[in-house]
Amino acid sequence: MKLMKKTLLLVANMLVMITFLHAQTADDIINKYIDAMGGKDKLAALKTLYLEGSIDASGQKLSIKTWFINKKAMRSEVGINGMTIYSVVTKDSGWSFNPLMGQKEAEPMTPDQVKSAQTEFDIEGTLVNYKDKGYKVNYEGKDDVDGTEAYKLEEIINDSLSTTFYIDPDTYYILRASDKAKVNGKQVEGKTDFSNYQKTPEGYTIPMDINSDGGEMKFTIVKINTDFDKALFTYLK
Repeated sequence: MKLMKKTLLLVANMLVMITFLHAQTADDIINKYIDAMGGKDKLAALKTLYLEGSIDASGQKLSIKTWFINKKAMRSEVGINGMTIYSVVTKDSGWSFNPLMGQKEAEPMTPDQVKSAQTEFDIEGTLVNYKDKGYKVNYEGKDDVDGTEAYKLEEIINDSLSTTFYIDPDTYYILRASDKAKVNGKQVEGKTDFSNYQKTPEGYTIPMDINSDGGEMKFTIVKINTDFDKALFTYLK
């Protein structure tokens, strides 16, 4: 009986140590990722971000522009055949306009759509200060991403949204992010690959190529901490 108790205690201690090591490993990876992106102080100084480039959607090359106000709002525009498709999301509302679908004016997003988009305008990245934001991160070992054995971190945002990040062990850049979300009662999954990381004159590291289910985006213009027209984020009929 004493031997059994000692064995159970040893197993319990080992499980505690493994959990601790995994937590430490996750935080170590995140800290190195933060350094690779420009450092904690620089990321904390981010207020706005503007990206401009093109998107290849099913062989058709379209223009794309995105505006981000850190933790407050984002706007995305796609130009096609002289028309503009756009979507706007703020902390409490969202709307979109697609003339190709016969829309005459912008239409509101559902509460679930607005909720699932909130992390998209956290431009410092959801892994930064994740504990303060109320998120949880689990280290899931390594997994293959196109020939690279990447660190795998699962971040739980809330009960309806989680993201699994795959981080390069050499550069600590995010290679891939896989999202799981519940939107309008349905489970939605998406995958985004990041590449062609470049350093801006301000010292930030930005992925200039982003490949997702919606197409392959290539950005050529980056502007950081510039002022935006508030009308960009205002609902107009």
